[in-house]
Amino acid sequence: MTTPNPALKREVIAIYKELLNLGKAYPLGYDYFRPRLHKAFASNASLTDEKDIRKGIERAEFVKKEIEAL
Repeated sequence: MTTPNPALKREVIAIYKELLNLGKAYPLGYDYFRPRLHKAFASNASLTDEKDIRKGIERAEFVKKEIEAL
């Protein structure tokens, strides 16, 4: 198993923090949002292929835009 690119790791952590912050204003509440966000990121924690990680980051960016539109 290879170690993921440190720059990718920083990107993932940054988008996680951004989503976590946006979750504070989520209509169903932070207590609803946080566990689901954590579960979504934890389910992808085993990804090691850079292409798959980038795809996950793109998905997170899409979710971020959707939340901002609420």
